[in-house]
Amino acid sequence: MSANVTKIEDNKVRLDVEVSAEAVKKGVEAKVRELRKQIRVPGFRPGKAPRRMIENHVGRDYIYMEALQDSLPNWYSEAVVETDLRPIDRPEIHFDEALDEEEGFKFSATVEVRPEAKLGPYKGVEVPKREVEVAEEQVEAQIEEMRGQFATLAAVEDRPAQEGDFVVIDFKGERMTGGPLEGADAEDYMLEIGRGELLEDFEQNLVGMAAGERKQFAVTFPMDYAEESLRGQSVLFRVHLKDIKERELPPLDDEFAKEASEFETLEEFRGAVREQLETTERQRVEAEFRGRVLDAVAEGTEVEVPGVMVEEKADEMVSSFERSIRAQGIEPEQYYQLAGSNREEVRERVRDDAADTVKKELVLEAVAAAEGIEADEHETMHQIEHLAEDSDRSPDELAELMRRNGTYALLQEELARNQALEFLAENAVPVPMPPEEAESVQEIEELADETAGAPEPGDVEVVETSRTEGDGGEEMPGVGEPVPEAGESRVEASVQAGESSAGIEKDEGKE
Repeated sequence: MSANVTKIEDNKVRLDVEVSAEAVKKGVEAKVRELRKQIRVPGFRPGKAPRRMIENHVGRDYIYMEALQDSLPNWYSEAVVETDLRPIDRPEIHFDEALDEEEGFKFSATVEVRPEAKLGPYKGVEVPKREVEVAEEQVEAQIEEMRGQFATLAAVEDRPAQEGDFVVIDFKGERMTGGPLEGADAEDYMLEIGRGELLEDFEQNLVGMAAGERKQFAVTFPMDYAEESLRGQSVLFRVHLKDIKERELPPLDDEFAKEASEFETLEEFRGAVREQLETTERQRVEAEFRGRVLDAVAEGTEVEVPGVMVEEKADEMVSSFERSIRAQGIEPEQYYQLAGSNREEVRERVRDDAADTVKKELVLEAVAAAEGIEADEHETMHQIEHLAEDSDRSPDELAELMRRNGTYALLQEELARNQALEFLAENAVPVPMPPEEAESVQEIEELADETAGAPEPGDVEVVETSRTEGDGGEEMPGVGEPVPEAGESRVEASVQAGESSAGIEKDEGKE
């Protein structure tokens, strides 16, 4: 096979392909073998009729037409891989002559490919950058969190329950109109008051109760409650508070340092905690800086983002979101029903981020082309070795498969984009960030820490519906709300054999 590319206009090209007679014959013979199994010819066992009998039965033109229909997509794909094209839409196929097992076959394909971005200034760009600062309060908060991991629960007998206590309760709920409420009862349920595991009004009614006390109270479910039938409804709960326990923290001394770490003294431990926080903050500041650099370069770049690429990226983002909630044990259909949403609405919410993502991919590709940045073969194979760990193929076998189906080139492009992003950051000029802006960014980062464990960048975050499980598996649902968001500014290679996923991903600090 031979293929040539001719640029027509903008990001549209014509691909002229010549298929060898040998390849045509192979495609026709494959179709004949398939028809042998389907057509019964008198006097011959199934699958044993000679070709001329099959031709007499269905006609040579039919065989050629079916062979062309089966083989043409593969021939087109091979030509795309051979010419390193990146089509973004379905091709328009043209041919004037039919298949010929002696002469071969010629066709052309007109198709849109990824557009080339016209870069503005991309070196020496001045971008605000935060200083790496870790306050003493952050160090102490981290140490306190670790103390909490070594805390024990001690029984409380001389006072009523208060916020922060752990209580063991039996509870049963029923509608004010009469009748039990399914999923609203449990026995020996342990709850930390004030944590927000159950409805706020329910937990606040436990404050002031003594061990052994019984109480009944009404709770009105909020109007945005996940279970639509309970929205605005009042439910009567009967609660028996059995035990009160409080958290006892270990003394903050050298013994704690030895138990919680590899250090001998508390001061050594505290220093190590600070160093770890500074390392994490430094990585965060660098990632944030790269994102701002890319934002600045993209703003000065001219490129028309094709709608088909935006739609494809939006589909990728929603599919990634759906994979993330499946990993949490929730089926997408169940999530959409609980959230009062659907796939298309979520897709619409991420469309702007999808357009932004595609533009930045094109910007980084233009930077890579301008600077001659290419993926290193060693790094490419290093990534493939990681992919091979989750497959039944060796790295070399997987690499060969990826070369044949085109995903090897896609992986190299993603790695080149990653290098291009690093190039932009290295050649940017950091300038001091205004204090008020730095404080705002810090607040966003702290919020991100509190919501750690959200789906990957570019996904739609799910605040999973909390459930209180009682005897018999009955449940009382909580409240959750989906939040579409973008993630850290980086390029992440996630190419699999047979498919690929390329993306620039923006952090929560996106402006």
